[in-house]
Amino acid sequence: MNRKDLAGMLEYAADLMEVLGEGEFRAKAYRTAARNLEQQEADLSELAARGFKGVPGVGPALAPMLSEIVETQEFPYLAELEGRVPPGVLELFRVQGLGPKRIRALWDNGVNSLEELVLFAEQGRIRALPGFGAKSEASLLEAARYALANMRRVMLPVGLEVARLLLTDLENAGLQAELAGSVRRGLETVGNLDLVVVGTPEQVRPVLGRYVEEVQGEVLLGRLEGLPLRVFCTPAGSFGSVLVQATGSREWLEALGPIPPSLASEQAVFQALHLPFVPAYWREKEHIGLPAPETTLKPSELRGLIHVHSTYSDGSGTLRQMAEAAMAQGFEYMVICDHSRTAAYAGGLQREDVLRQWAEIEALNAELAPFRILRGIESDILPDGSLDYPDELLARFEVVVGSLHAGLNLGRAEQTQRLLRALDNPYLSILGHPSGRLILRRKGAEADWEAVLERAAQNQKVVEFNCSPYRLDLDWRLMLAWRDRLSFSLGPDSHSVESISEIQYGLLFAHKAGLFPDQIANTWPAERLLALKKMD
Repeated sequence: MNRKDLAGMLEYAADLMEVLGEGEFRAKAYRTAARNLEQQEADLSELAARGFKGVPGVGPALAPMLSEIVETQEFPYLAELEGRVPPGVLELFRVQGLGPKRIRALWDNGVNSLEELVLFAEQGRIRALPGFGAKSEASLLEAARYALANMRRVMLPVGLEVARLLLTDLENAGLQAELAGSVRRGLETVGNLDLVVVGTPEQVRPVLGRYVEEVQGEVLLGRLEGLPLRVFCTPAGSFGSVLVQATGSREWLEALGPIPPSLASEQAVFQALHLPFVPAYWREKEHIGLPAPETTLKPSELRGLIHVHSTYSDGSGTLRQMAEAAMAQGFEYMVICDHSRTAAYAGGLQREDVLRQWAEIEALNAELAPFRILRGIESDILPDGSLDYPDELLARFEVVVGSLHAGLNLGRAEQTQRLLRALDNPYLSILGHPSGRLILRRKGAEADWEAVLERAAQNQKVVEFNCSPYRLDLDWRLMLAWRDRLSFSLGPDSHSVESISEIQYGLLFAHKAGLFPDQIANTWPAERLLALKKMD
């Protein structure tokens, strides 16, 4: 747990209080404390050790509770609030555009689940409620359908964490086990958990205990964290054959043909088929007929950490903390990309903030050399396609990442023109998280991506793969299609020291898209990255 995690818990608790229609003063206090916690420079453990003294908004009532949360890693009051809201109403938080007050209004009027929200909107009953209208009803219907379609799925890190807990239990019991299914292939979201275990159902079931609900032949079926669980039991001599089959994908297996039975390793399966070994991440329908790259990106080849935030905007780490963490992980340089002024909700930088940050960067670069912090910005792409800040200031940044944060519901043609204009801007270095999607939350902008990526290639702009598991944007399928024509950057979009590690998902999806190291801007020396934009 870090400051951002604790702040998020407080914000969620405040949301639940508003949904329950009580504790307005307490909810406001929780939100104030959350904002101030994120702006602290000290680590959470240090803040807890001193009883959160000196943190604005954290008084004698809140401080002991926060200390207990840090010590126990549990927040009983949050669990109590969740328990008082029907599960179906909690699902409404998945809908883009619904805040706690509107969720309460829907609940008061009989909307108790995502399914009911869709039904009410389809029947035209939402527009009749106070605070809603025909336009908001239409947007809520689209967002609710999207949330409903993805409700039974979780993000990849959640699936990995849960599956690895099971693997640990099995391995501690002396059983050979391996991940399978979409978790092993590394898809953005996970709809079920699949594992292959050497052993009989009688040997395996006691280890998994209450998670197993039934046995069908050699397969144990159950649920874990709401996800369907399938555990394929097999003798050691068939482990490889079963693992290939259980890993999928279905379309890739159909193209592969019959799997030879009773082979102990995956390598033996491919040898029997007279085929080169295919890594699990290369077993999607999009990969059929494409040879897996012989050379893949290694963590040691990453020289630059591109797109991180600091306490200057909405990050929880100071410039120094982020730089020292990047140095500790072997990076040669870091591109700081705090939010631009239009993103006021995220503490976007005014001109005087930019100049103050540059002065600190200059001082840190002198102290930390040869490590280097590059003067970057995550500039909002404005509705007309221009970049935030006047040209004279844009020209002085060393790296400009341009991103969509608002206006994601523009029509396809208008959105395309907006992105094309941004890509024509000489000061733009990198197109950040191009669609603006949030995994399992919103689809993101609709555009003619062929036209957009063609313009990026023509103008020699880099396109970001945003490594945050909440984004994973640009979609890896588009990167695969454009891997011979574009350069990409892996942007962890880190808002804390801990989230720098999310660049691991960039590595995974660079492999999934078949990208070669030189196509990844993070492998370039800083000077090559600087050459992407015109500077005065």
